[in-house]
Amino acid sequence: MLEQREPAQTGDWAMIHEGTLLKRVVERNPRLIEAALQLHRDRVIPPNSWVYDLDGIAANAEALATEADAQGLKTYVMTKQYSRNPFVTQVAIKRGLRKAVAVDIHGARTMNRFEIPVGHVGHLNQVPAKEAKAALMMRPEVVTVFSVENARLISEVATALGIEQDLLIRPIGAEDVYFEGQEGGFPEEEVGAAVTEIMKLPNVRIVGVTSFPCVRYNFGEEGRSDPVANPNLETIGRVAELLRSRFGLEITQINAPGNTAVETMRLLAEGGATHVEPGHGLLGTTPNHIIDGTQPELPTYVYVTEVSHHYNGRAYAFGGGLWSLLGGFLNLPDGRPAPVQALVGSNLESLRSTALEYEPQDQIIDYHVALLDGSRVRVGDTVVMAFYTQTQMTRSYTVPVSGIAAGEPEAHGIFDLGTNMLDDDYVPVPPARVIESIHSVLERY
Repeated sequence: MLEQREPAQTGDWAMIHEGTLLKRVVERNPRLIEAALQLHRDRVIPPNSWVYDLDGIAANAEALATEADAQGLKTYVMTKQYSRNPFVTQVAIKRGLRKAVAVDIHGARTMNRFEIPVGHVGHLNQVPAKEAKAALMMRPEVVTVFSVENARLISEVATALGIEQDLLIRPIGAEDVYFEGQEGGFPEEEVGAAVTEIMKLPNVRIVGVTSFPCVRYNFGEEGRSDPVANPNLETIGRVAELLRSRFGLEITQINAPGNTAVETMRLLAEGGATHVEPGHGLLGTTPNHIIDGTQPELPTYVYVTEVSHHYNGRAYAFGGGLWSLLGGFLNLPDGRPAPVQALVGSNLESLRSTALEYEPQDQIIDYHVALLDGSRVRVGDTVVMAFYTQTQMTRSYTVPVSGIAAGEPEAHGIFDLGTNMLDDDYVPVPPARVIESIHSVLERY
């Protein structure tokens, strides 16, 4: 299932910029584009939707699980990138990726709502006091704490519930790399004192360490880069050994998330990791997947919208999904916006032959997607785009679709930004009905 897929119809695609996700989708998963077009033209899905290829997810999950097993690693699925869609998560788990990780309590509650096992919670966001009982009742394998105070909170709640809760701590080395606004944890020189205090607390025990991001890509002039371990990976290995030798703790987890994919598993395992958390690796959209078309995972999502109107030479499509573009994540090294294109048309022939340029707009809210040359397309035409995103940051819909590999796409519900499946009147569907639908679809995988 990992082979390059051929389009259902022959013919040349429009000129697509090299080194872009759209180029990769055209090359490796063109049926995904065709499925998105069909579902929009048939009025199955609305504009401002992310379409997810469950067949591709299944293949990618199997490839990741196989490599993780070969390297002696255990996996938690990172769900935020695809707005925690339960169909995507459950297909990935069925194909070998064990349990989910929740970077915040909202994600944990979403997983629990759909009976998805939560393996790790508290990283990148700590568990708030009001939510601690709910989080622990989900029985996660581990909870990450950044402070003695948060460990004390987890201890108090675990004691009240009569359970034992395993903890991870996040040590901070002097050279470690963090994204701004995501800092937190124990300075390495303070780990000993903090662990001494945490070990006095009832009903909790430290079983491991974590950090993020543990892997980075360094891109040269040719674009392609071998993955490189950040200092974080060495730090957590060093602190894990301290916990064993000085405190006699049984360390069962060295959790090393960040750019986890088939190509990075060996690097992580050799660096001492025991657990990894594939997210964009599952989706086939890490930076190296975009640059390098030889990666084993297929790209599995596209953004679908619709031309709303024309003005001043531009075609304006309905927006809502441009978070990563507005946030400057797709800038070139010199600061210029990276080129982004859209395939636009009312049928496959016109879509394949019409690539418009996305024109960045000075806007806070992406009400519209501005495209040039707008005279080439009509109001109501389908717009298909592909660019790196984290869908939970958008106000888009997510649509899981099976049957794409066979050219027989079937959408399994439209989910809003709160991960609620919607009925035909856009009223949330009860979770029990969603779970029934998920189990039916899982029989195909």
